[in-house]
Amino acid sequence: MDYTLAEYYSEQFESLSAAQSLEKLVYKLGYPEPLLRIQYDHSYFIRGLVVDKEFGNIIKLDRHKYVKRAMHGFSTLSKEDRASMYDSLTTSGGGFGEPRFAVLDAMFALPDAYLFSSVVAYKDANPGEINQSYSQIYKDVRTSVDMCHRDGSIKDRVKENPEKYIQRDPQMVHMLRQLKRSGRKVFLLTNSLWNYTDVVMNYLYGLEKEGRWIDLFDVIITGSCKPAFLLNNKLSLYRVDPDSGGLSNTEGVYEQTAEEYLAEGKCFQGGNYSHLHDLVGVQSGTHLLYVGDHIFSDVLRSKRTLGWRTMLIVPELEHEINTMHDQDTMQLKANIDELRDERDAVDEWVDRLEGLLVSSDSLPVGKRKVVKAELEEARDKLEAMRAELIVQVEMYHKRFHSVWGQLFKTGLQNSRFAEQVEDYACLYTSAVTNIGLVSPEIYWRAMADLMPHDRLEASPMRRVLKKRAERERLAG
Repeated sequence: MDYTLAEYYSEQFESLSAAQSLEKLVYKLGYPEPLLRIQYDHSYFIRGLVVDKEFGNIIKLDRHKYVKRAMHGFSTLSKEDRASMYDSLTTSGGGFGEPRFAVLDAMFALPDAYLFSSVVAYKDANPGEINQSYSQIYKDVRTSVDMCHRDGSIKDRVKENPEKYIQRDPQMVHMLRQLKRSGRKVFLLTNSLWNYTDVVMNYLYGLEKEGRWIDLFDVIITGSCKPAFLLNNKLSLYRVDPDSGGLSNTEGVYEQTAEEYLAEGKCFQGGNYSHLHDLVGVQSGTHLLYVGDHIFSDVLRSKRTLGWRTMLIVPELEHEINTMHDQDTMQLKANIDELRDERDAVDEWVDRLEGLLVSSDSLPVGKRKVVKAELEEARDKLEAMRAELIVQVEMYHKRFHSVWGQLFKTGLQNSRFAEQVEDYACLYTSAVTNIGLVSPEIYWRAMADLMPHDRLEASPMRRVLKKRAERERLAG
């Protein structure tokens, strides 16, 4: 539900989360009071980044797990610093997982990153005021956030004023009804408890409409405790009374049909994937499409463990695509492509001259000097072009995000986040209501997978070599 059906206003919701967590950090965990003056910037971090708890850094990885950008507090780390800290991890295969690293794979995690970096920066600037290690700081930030979720500091505010924090998509009800009319079973699976789910869904549904929001679904499971819901088939299921919110024990579909069982009530709490399969009547995960926003709890686990079909909601995609198709951005990308072609041509010429020197021992001394001079000139030109390309690519990325660049790229390579999306999301889109733009009967076809050799003719170096061969043919 959260960040899928219920898209939050990120600035308002994340600022609330950060402010409440800071109070817990100071008043409950004993951190310095000046931290309360931190002004949260909701735009500073993006999903897919990784927290290095040991060094106090936030890093961005490419799909090969090379660290291409890193911040300590709010200071950018140099290429040399990144190499000294992380190259051994990349080459040793040690990985970037727990307990040292934490992935920011959900929108809910972005305030954690900002608070962590803020406390790290404060610790470095004020020696002696914070004695906790960077790892302990991250643990305490997470503890303060968890305390807010447990005591209602965040969700109670949202329940009091949902229109301040939640965007209402007018197409949501139409989309869900369209799916139901097609004969498909529609279910809601959320970690939020019933009392919060009911308020949020009532707001999204709209009080002016006839009926109730629960009529949009065949099965509703709240308090699901994902990812445990997807892993442990021993977890108990409880039936929820939608009027009182009270719970009662239930064995799930046992000696009745699913239809008979659901006629007694279709709202539940807890349970596990086996209960869901029985309730919606599927024998295999391939017959179920699960839509969620969390790459780990929603998509990765359900796809890897259960074979569910998955759709990842990426709200940031709209900004990425709009920026990509902006005229200035497109011109900058065209300049980069042209510069890369020119660089590849010079690179090939350097290679040719180096090969000439290595393989031609019989070159006259005068000719060898000419080739060496030409090679030196070509190398200087190549180095200048590489430097200019770095500048141009950096400018291009800043058009998407001033600090971290494109969500799905690091430099010209796919980011680690992009690789996970490709690996585990059967589909991805910016909003769940985009499903309603097409018929429920549509057959989603995968795009053809291409490896580098499949794109051989489009390779810049391939074009350069073909031009060289053509010149030699004409000269010969």
